[in-house]
Amino acid sequence: MTAAGISSALALALALALGLGVLVASAATPARAAPDIAGDWLTPEGAVVRIEACGGAPCGRLVRFRPPPGLTMETTRDANNRDASKRARKVLGLTVLWQLAPAGDIWRGRTYDPRRGFSAVATLTAADRGRLTVRGCVRVLVELCESETWTRLR
Repeated sequence: MTAAGISSALALALALALGLGVLVASAATPARAAPDIAGDWLTPEGAVVRIEACGGAPCGRLVRFRPPPGLTMETTRDANNRDASKRARKVLGLTVLWQLAPAGDIWRGRTYDPRRGFSAVATLTAADRGRLTVRGCVRVLVELCESETWTRLR
């Protein structure tokens, strides 16, 4: 075996050992429940998403946002939606998080970004001091993800 081959084999062995260590450590720690995410959350863009019960699962609705120039929150429509049949619906009150289900200590579901007009797979992770990291991923040729950190208002 060449020096490069030995180096690759050692790197693989180290990665496997670290992976097994993480697996053993995670097996030894008790399962954690998904955190309470209900409430009003301020996004980096200044919008407010209210997460509350919607039937049997939580969902998030847009309750405040900065409207585009010349429009109000009440007159802003979902003009960027890729589905032309949905472009006339109001953005105020629009469900932007749905199908949320606990998965260990996180929440998984779907999210919709009215600024871009598309939905994505969502992962919500509670951070410290009343913060929530919302990660949306879409699959094109590869998986593209973007994260935002929201701050709890109430």
